Amino acid sequence: MSYRPATIVHHLFAAMALCAVGSVTPARADVTLDVLYTTPGTFNALHRELAKRFTELHPDIKIKFRNPVAGYEEAAQQILRDQLTGHPPDVAFNGINQIPLFVDRGLGAPLDAFIEKDGGVAKLGYYPTLAALGKWKGKIYGVPFAVSTPILYVNVDLVAKAGGKVDALPRSWPELIAFGKSVEAVAGAGMTGLYFQWEQTGNWLVQSLVTSKGGRMLNADGCSIAFNDDAGRWALTTLESFGKSGMPNLALGQARQSFVAGSIAILADSTSYVAAAERQIGGRFKFETVPFPLPGPNGRLPAGGNVAMVFATDASRQQAAWEYVKFVTGPVGQTEMVKLTGYMPANEIAVKEPELLGGFYDKSPNHRTSISQLPLLTEWVSFPGDNSLKIIEVIKAHAEGLVTARRTADEAMPAMVKEVGALMPACPSR
Repeated sequence: MSYRPATIVHHLFAAMALCAVGSVTPARADVTLDVLYTTPGTFNALHRELAKRFTELHPDIKIKFRNPVAGYEEAAQQILRDQLTGHPPDVAFNGINQIPLFVDRGLGAPLDAFIEKDGGVAKLGYYPTLAALGKWKGKIYGVPFAVSTPILYVNVDLVAKAGGKVDALPRSWPELIAFGKSVEAVAGAGMTGLYFQWEQTGNWLVQSLVTSKGGRMLNADGCSIAFNDDAGRWALTTLESFGKSGMPNLALGQARQSFVAGSIAILADSTSYVAAAERQIGGRFKFETVPFPLPGPNGRLPAGGNVAMVFATDASRQQAAWEYVKFVTGPVGQTEMVKLTGYMPANEIAVKEPELLGGFYDKSPNHRTSISQLPLLTEWVSFPGDNSLKIIEVIKAHAEGLVTARRTADEAMPAMVKEVGALMPACPSR
């Protein structure tokens, strides 16, 4: 990086009096925090860099990472097992949709008092819209660390072979499928015109289809299904159309490697991969990102990514954990996060400060696509009850049946409604 931590801290002190970045007040002598994160391929280098910078500012607090796990669902299962043994991590980076799963089981410390003591959401620099993602039942239990939105990755060179231009790409899925087939016709064997990363965290991109049409996964009561409507049927029909088009069924990593190898023209995926894609492509072909299609006038996109949660129960360890959470979600931490990944920052100061991300998005338009979708964000639904993770697997299984052309939307809808409904807790009587 071209800047030094001390320079940035000094600048932020002088310009904004941002004590959240520069504070070195010890929370407790010789505290070692046990920290869990996921997706090591994306986050290993980032978390180790942030821990290094944090301990330079807080020499009394050490960071010990647990072995990272593959994804959010695996992390959730591990934390729930850790609860049984009484040894959950002090800090964990969990999927945004999993806050209710933990809080309803007595896990997670509310962070409101810590936030208010340090000046509140605005002074700490958190976007109010994104900070609200960490709330459950009126309290803040998680601070967004790395927020993602679904976007399209476009291989400009392959698109041009089919006579297309990025700024004139179709904006509906049927048209994108048809254009993808025209790319395959001219690009030759082994090429995929359009790939939809349907398995992303089990159900996130499935939810994205539903909400992009203006629908919801759950009703406002939070305990009854809402996807059995026109928007839900449209989403399943769209998944079915991918399967009928001959789209291959690739694991998440396979699809990404195929894109950076130049074998996929258009990839629907998370913004989390932008920085890695740029590094891996290395200029071998030109690629651009464009917004996710919105087929409905009231279309919204579920905020993906992860929040930092505090599971420590001892007061002094909670304070140390908060200092770490505050740093990694603060201006310096969020600057590192964006530059090393592609996720959207939750901290507005990082975006506006010239020495941080102030000029970054002007020079990095592929990262800017996610920021442009900020007004469209809605919740990434968490399913209630003890079967929350099982419901995700049910949805994933039905989605796979559709994208592999083994089932039709007409078959999948009633079966999915029945199976998900059977795993949902009963709504409380009024």
